[in-house]
Amino acid sequence: MKKIFKLIAALAVPAAAFVACSKDEGGDGSDLTAEEKALKAAVEEYVPGVIYSIYDKLADSTADLYDQLADLKKGGVDALTDDKIASVCNVFLDARAYWEKSEAFLFGAATAYGIDPHIDSWPLDRKKLAKELSKSDVIADLEEEGAGAVDEVGTANLGFHGIEFILFRDGKPREASAFKSFDDDAELAAYKISGRCELIFAAAVAEDLRNYCWKLQASWNPKDFALGFVYDFDEGITTRRAYVNDVVEIPGEVDSDYTFGENLLASATAGSTYRTWQRAVTTILVSGCSNICSEVANSKIASAYDVNSSDYDGDYIESPYSKKSYLDFYNNIQSIVYSLYGKDGATAPSSKCIYSVLSRFGYEGAARLKSTLEGAVASLQACLDSGKAFVDEPTAECAGNAIEAINALDVELNKAADWVSGL
Repeated sequence: MKKIFKLIAALAVPAAAFVACSKDEGGDGSDLTAEEKALKAAVEEYVPGVIYSIYDKLADSTADLYDQLADLKKGGVDALTDDKIASVCNVFLDARAYWEKSEAFLFGAATAYGIDPHIDSWPLDRKKLAKELSKSDVIADLEEEGAGAVDEVGTANLGFHGIEFILFRDGKPREASAFKSFDDDAELAAYKISGRCELIFAAAVAEDLRNYCWKLQASWNPKDFALGFVYDFDEGITTRRAYVNDVVEIPGEVDSDYTFGENLLASATAGSTYRTWQRAVTTILVSGCSNICSEVANSKIASAYDVNSSDYDGDYIESPYSKKSYLDFYNNIQSIVYSLYGKDGATAPSSKCIYSVLSRFGYEGAARLKSTLEGAVASLQACLDSGKAFVDEPTAECAGNAIEAINALDVELNKAADWVSGL
């Protein structure tokens, strides 16, 4: 897997490993400075308003995606229609958007449990996928065990992009007729992979994706969400947290004293890994927002854009089958907008958000940060408006402009973090 992300040691600690630490500046809040009180209020708005909100939507949408793919598998290829496939594709794109809008807070569970690379690596290993889907025993395991057998097809073929490959080709939902004959993909054609096998594979991977996204939700949000069904093999398992702890084989339990969300909200108190509110906010700005800036500009785009780079890889293109690369990148930057502005879906700063704290307490670079944020968003909107998919023209001028604009935003995010750390 070639997906690159930074490991933040202090934040890559499973929730169960949180231990009490010495009380640092801030304590119980009684001796906070005005700036620290404002940072505290910003984090208290951000955690539920951005992280919980987006991970909750991601968890629900991936559950819906699995349910629909399971229904398609159960109905069989003869019952497929173009409308049914289009409906599943729309659910996929909704779930995909929520994931991309979460990438400004990959610190925590997504990194600690290896969830990010597990559900969002590319390119696919289609040669291995073809070989494995041609084996009757692998298909039988996937049909019977679902998510429990997905490792048989190779970890590079899991997650969003494995499902994307089955549902989309050349930027459009596949037609129902395509599933009623052998797949004509260059890697799969020689193995005569049937539509039935593809649906079995897609449903199993969707179940695995759902499970990992439930893990994200449960690891951050302390609310115990209903499972939606009773786990057949262990009567009484009725919540998502219990299900992922009992069924999903990811290191670390999430039923500990603190979830990752509670840990961040408890900053500057004994028991949190964030010793100050300054550290909490600089983590959001650097480990979260700056990290995804760097990945989008210098990995997701530049790897296929810069043909003269030693890191050039023309195959390293995200979402090539749906041709939604630019939308992925756009949503990644939107995750920074929401983080700075305080709420999921925000288009302007709230009164308590991180950006408002910077502006209100005299950070001289606040206007520049806002300008470069708007510039990064505009650069990717220009890519979307170009009418040309990234996979079709990765060296387009708009892609180069986006790299420049996003890197400019990255610089400003780090300057803002330096200012916060000095408060």
